[in-house]
Amino acid sequence: WRVWLSKPENIGKMGERRVARKLNWLSNEYITLNDVLLPTRYGTTQIDHIVVSPYAIFVIETKNYKGWIFGHQDSEEWKQSLHGKKSIWNWYSKQYKFRNPIRQNLAHSIAVRDILKDVGNFTIIPIIAFSDKAKLNVTTPNHTVINWSNLCPVIKSYVTSSISPGDIQQIITKLSTTNNYSVGVRKQHIRQVQSIQQHWNWSIANKQCPKCGGNLIERRGKYGNFWGCSNYPNCRFTHKD
Repeated sequence: WRVWLSKPENIGKMGERRVARKLNWLSNEYITLNDVLLPTRYGTTQIDHIVVSPYAIFVIETKNYKGWIFGHQDSEEWKQSLHGKKSIWNWYSKQYKFRNPIRQNLAHSIAVRDILKDVGNFTIIPIIAFSDKAKLNVTTPNHTVINWSNLCPVIKSYVTSSISPGDIQQIITKLSTTNNYSVGVRKQHIRQVQSIQQHWNWSIANKQCPKCGGNLIERRGKYGNFWGCSNYPNCRFTHKD
């Protein structure tokens, strides 16, 4: 059990289940779809939760992380900082980097909008929901990044009706019929994600921009040294070691 729980993909699944249970606390006017796999022009994209309501469509990305979370809405990568073991003098922290979840979830929102374009143009609210064990130190003035305990209150804060009951039914039908439950397709999606991540890691290790293929050049900024794309300003990719 401990070995199973220690795997990142299983930790993520546990988080998705907990958030799904929280979303079940919403009233009947909110309809939740969990673990949705939608086709896109680039392959497939997996969305943790979609909540359809008379007020908006909420696209939710769940992050089952703990510790301090640092990030900016425009950064390519965010950072997780965990307390490690105590040395002779003080505590030292373990730090891990991960892709900016805002950009990830914006891609999910675009996929939902594309799927629903024949149904109508609806208000879509992307939300990033971190575990309550995470302390958020993020700068996201134009995006919603919260802890799980705040998820339902934020959803219920939208009170202006804009989606009719008929449209809600069409939205649910469209998303449900488009959602691919095939085991083969889902395995292919996992391979696709792994391939993208491998390309990303390889490019950075070889000082190449994973977005456009340009060279990564070391530069100095307000918060210290970082790597930036040689094709700036056309490409604004940055990476900090």
